[in-house]
Parts: sequence; C-alpha cells; structure tokens
Amino acid sequence: MRPSRRLLTCLAAPTAAVLVSACGNGSSDVAAAGGEGDASTTCEGISDELVAAAQEEGGAVVYGGGHTRAGLELLQQKMQEEFGLDITFTREDSGAIANSISAELASGSLNADVVSLTDPATMQQWAEEGVIVDAEVPNADDIIEGLDDPATPQVPYSLVPLGIMYNSATTDAADLPTTWEQLAAEYPGAIVTSDPGASGTALAFYTMLTDLYGEEWLEQLAERQVAVTDSSLALAQLVLTGEADIGIPAIESAVIGAAQEGEPLEIAYMEDGVPTFTSELAMLADAPHPNAAQLVVQYHLCEDFQAALAEQGGRSVLVDGPQPPEAADLSDATLLTTSLEEISTRGEDVTARFAELFDR
Repeated sequence: MRPSRRLLTCLAAPTAAVLVSACGNGSSDVAAAGGEGDASTTCEGISDELVAAAQEEGGAVVYGGGHTRAGLELLQQKMQEEFGLDITFTREDSGAIANSISAELASGSLNADVVSLTDPATMQQWAEEGVIVDAEVPNADDIIEGLDDPATPQVPYSLVPLGIMYNSATTDAADLPTTWEQLAAEYPGAIVTSDPGASGTALAFYTMLTDLYGEEWLEQLAERQVAVTDSSLALAQLVLTGEADIGIPAIESAVIGAAQEGEPLEIAYMEDGVPTFTSELAMLADAPHPNAAQLVVQYHLCEDFQAALAEQGGRSVLVDGPQPPEAADLSDATLLTTSLEEISTRGEDVTARFAELFDR
C-alpha cells in the first residue's frame, strides 16, 4: 500500500539537526526524575490552567511500551524543564505493559497515568471499554492525514519504519537480503525475531508480511536458522553479541539510538516494502494524576518534543514535522501498512500459525 504524498514526505530525512537530546540503552527499567522547573512551553494551545493543575499534582507515571528508554528519559528531562513536573516511568515491551495495566485495573489499584504501546489492537480495545480517554490534544489537526482517528482517544506520536538490523562490524551490507521474499527463501545466516504473541510490533510486522506474500512466506522463514524472543528490545543485544546475524523486525529509532551510543548497529530496508506503524499513547480514564496525564499526552505532540524525539531517531507525526537527521530518505519506498481491522481479523491466526511453525 502506498500512502498519501504527505505521508511519503514525512519519511524524507532532513539535512540538519534541530535539537540535542538525551539518549539511553532501551532496556527495561524503572526510573524517576525530580527538581524544579517553570511553566513555560513552546507548545501552542496548552492552557495555563492545565499546567497549574498538573503542577498541583506534582507529576505523572508513564508506562512505556511504545517509548524507548531514551525517549522516556527525554520526557523526564523536558517535563521538568518546561513545567517543573516529575515523571516516573516503567519501560517494558508492549505486551508486558498491557498485562501490567490490565492487572492493576483488575485489582482496583491503578498506578499508571499514561500508557504508550506499539499494539494498536489493545489500544482500540481499551478505547472501546473506556479504559483510556481523550486528552484533547490542541494541535491534533496537525497530525499527518491517515495516522490518527479523531473518533478514538489514543494519539500517534511517532512514525516507525521497520527493517533488518545487523552488526556492521561483522556483517557486510552486501551480504544482506534485499527483499523480504529473498530473506525467507534463501538467507543462510542466523536470524533472531520477536514473537507476535508477545510483541505488538512483531504482530503488526507479521500481519503486513503475510498480507503481502501469504502464509507461505512464514512457512519459508521457519525453515531458516531462526531464534525467537518475546521482546523486540532484545534483538539488538543478540545481534551485537553475534548470537544472530540479523534481527527482525528492526525498529528504526532503536537502531539509530544504539548507533548514537557508539554501537555498530545499522538498519537495512527491503526493496519490496518497508513495514510502518505508529507508536500511540493515551491517558488512562482512572489516572491518579489526571491533569498531569493530560499534559503529558498533549506535550508529546508539541513541535518542541517532536523535534527532540527526532534527534533520537523518531519520525515526527506532524505535517512538515522534524525528522531524524541520520535516517534514510524513504520518500520513494513502498510503504506497507496495516489497519486495526486487519490485525483484529487476522492477528490471532497469524500468531497461532507463528507459534505452530516456531514451536512457541
């Protein structure tokens, strides 16, 4: 599927950096920030009343399944600088975050205020059940056409292309497959992948690839040397240590973040299609700090924070928004997408077939 020109334009890499921001290792962790700040902001539309109410609450708790650890550390820094608010976060893969939220809701003791996931199906289910609510983002009209559904409370904050990650110190880019079809049919190296039954990113990825090539593609992939992990976050470590030659699906921002830290990790995009999806976030209906939660969600769509995320490798979801200076220009690429309906319709079958083929 080819998106609109506006979506293609947003995937073109710029020539200059816009902000310098913090970065981290993307590992599962829990952290907190403190300190003083002011209520100034470069985000048009955020009300002084909301900022004041959020400051009275002191801060917010973010459960990040869609964020990288570096992105959450950046959020801590920016929310403290702009508003004087403390942000506490938990970073795990989307499946673990969704399970944690569900367990807290079932126990009647919700700790989280804001949740991010790379799992659109769970977000949509929560929207229908009233678990998440609209944060009334003031510049929602600036989101690239087709990325956001105004009828739902969750909002996209980062556009994510997927590819193949490899260790450039040990693997020559010339030896990599150039298409997903070639990868499944004949790649001789060791592959590590994440389980679509545990990872929202992997579920979207395998839904798109089996839609493109059918179940036969998955059957061919199962005949290669493939190891499976529950989290997309573990792929980089296994590739860097040499336990695998390539990792799929590679999240562009995670690869760029690792490269910024000096790791010899790179990403390659396939000629027959670049799977893409968005990371989404929302405030929880029963958030213990509702005003701070609303402010956190609104601030994610500010040009200021979008630009800072771009410096870490994230692609902006805003029209003409800043893009990662190190990222490839994908304006001529064939972008693969999937919908909530497609994941809802085919997701269980894809997950079940993957489990059967890869002994999960």
